Amino acid sequence: MSATRPPSDPADAPVSIGETFTRQVRLDDAQIRAFALSVDDRNPLHHDRAAALAQGYRAIIASGTQLGGIFMAMTATHFARPGANGKPRASLGMGFDIRFRAPVYGGEDILLRWTVTATDHKARLAGWITQLEGEARSGETLLLSGTGTVLVRVPNEPWPAPAP
Repeated sequence: MSATRPPSDPADAPVSIGETFTRQVRLDDAQIRAFALSVDDRNPLHHDRAAALAQGYRAIIASGTQLGGIFMAMTATHFARPGANGKPRASLGMGFDIRFRAPVYGGEDILLRWTVTATDHKARLAGWITQLEGEARSGETLLLSGTGTVLVRVPNEPWPAPAP
C-alpha cells in the first residue's frame, strides 16, 4: 500500500471522532456450550448447569472469549464498510483491552457499543491509528468494558464490503 497524506478536509478522513456503532446479540445455552467446546474451554461453568449453580451462578455462563470475540469482531466488520464519506475502508486490529464486569447468561439481550475517541494519521503506516472505547450491557448491567486500537486505511484497490 502506498503512503498516504493527511486529508486537507477532515471529511475526507475514513474515520471520525464520535463515530459510534452497535450490535445487539442474544446467546442461548446451546451456543454458549458450542462456543466453549470450539475453543477447547472445558470450564464446567460453560457446560454444566449443576456446576454453575454450585458456584453461585443462576445458570451456565458464557466464556469471556465468546463475548470478547464478538466485541472485537465488530470493529473489523464496521471499518471494512464504507465510511460516512462513502469511501471504502480497510482495517487491522492493533490491540484491545477488555475487562469482564458481570457474567453473561443465555437468553440475555446484550447491546455492544464502540465509539471512536481519537484518530491520528500515520503516513508510515499508510493510515489512521484509531482509538476506541466500548462496552456491552444487558439492560443496566455492565457486562464488559474495553478499549481498542485499530489501523484504518483507504484501500488502493477496489475493496469488497462485508455482507450486512
